[in-house]
Amino acid sequence: MIVRRLVAGVGLTLAAAGPARAQQVSWKSLVTLYGDNTEFFTPYRIGETILGGQFTTALVVKPAEKYSVELGVFGDVRSGSDEFLDRVLPVISFRYRTPTSLGVLGTLETVRRHGYLEPLEVTTLELTRPIEHGLQWIERRRALDADIYLNWRAINKPNQREVFDYGWVVRVRPIRQISLEHQLHGLHHGGQLYDAGVPVTNNLASGFGITIADTIPKIGFGSLRVYQLRSSGNIDPAAPPGRPGHGHGTYVRGGVFPLKGVEVFSIIWRGRDFLAQEGDNNYNSVGHDPSFYRSRRKYLELGIARRAKLDGGVEFDAELRFHRVDDEKSIAIGTSKWEYSYRLIARAPFQFKLR
Repeated sequence: MIVRRLVAGVGLTLAAAGPARAQQVSWKSLVTLYGDNTEFFTPYRIGETILGGQFTTALVVKPAEKYSVELGVFGDVRSGSDEFLDRVLPVISFRYRTPTSLGVLGTLETVRRHGYLEPLEVTTLELTRPIEHGLQWIERRRALDADIYLNWRAINKPNQREVFDYGWVVRVRPIRQISLEHQLHGLHHGGQLYDAGVPVTNNLASGFGITIADTIPKIGFGSLRVYQLRSSGNIDPAAPPGRPGHGHGTYVRGGVFPLKGVEVFSIIWRGRDFLAQEGDNNYNSVGHDPSFYRSRRKYLELGIARRAKLDGGVEFDAELRFHRVDDEKSIAIGTSKWEYSYRLIARAPFQFKLR
């Protein structure tokens, strides 16, 4: 029923656009097939397999060169599910675009989680929450990149707090080899109309970092990223009152590209009382069971990633990662202290001009 209504809405929009001869009308779609497998169970994260496919299809009407309206539908189906579509969401937005800027009201641009580090937003959100709605401004210039957004996720009801998250990723490049970056992510549970029986809670995590990247003789392109991150607050209203309300951590990521599109990388994390509610729990002091808590954290990740751009705009990502979480014993690789995970994603876009 929902799908039929959304498709009917797209058709009505196209019909209404008919008399306006100056308008440009196109139909764009994106098909994504994905598989992400986490083969370990620790106090922080449990083994999880995310396998399936998604599509986003929308009618794009441009009343003028800088303005467009998008109306369509998003669908997600998990492999093995009994449902025809496990999730169906509307795609509806107004966009203002110039050669350097993009303003969005409605369905947001969420490519690679706005560019967040893993401690601030876990990578599986690319598959579990690709659709967000709210406000956004993106800037892309020679020496500046910025993505600022507000994602509204739940309205305030008698039995439910309002929920929204917000933040930015801002990057400045004073010279070609060096970039300075600030990232911030906030999560709010609140609302003024109804208290839903729970207090207002907030979680805020941010970080400042520097990236050095250049060609390394006989090795290939290489990069080094160093960030200092801080956190405050806890969304869980039942969190023990004696726990620290603030935390911090140091994130270091080094990578080299011995072949085009192939990166060998490592991540080192040292944290204390850090908590980013939507970040990868491998970096947090709170476990997947909120009763578990470990103040001082250390985490190491080694991996190889392949990101290829194929003919026709098709993208293919493949990753194999090895994880060492504190000194937890492995359940996947013998008697070692290493776990592993892997990911495959294929994205195929296509677009038709209707007029």
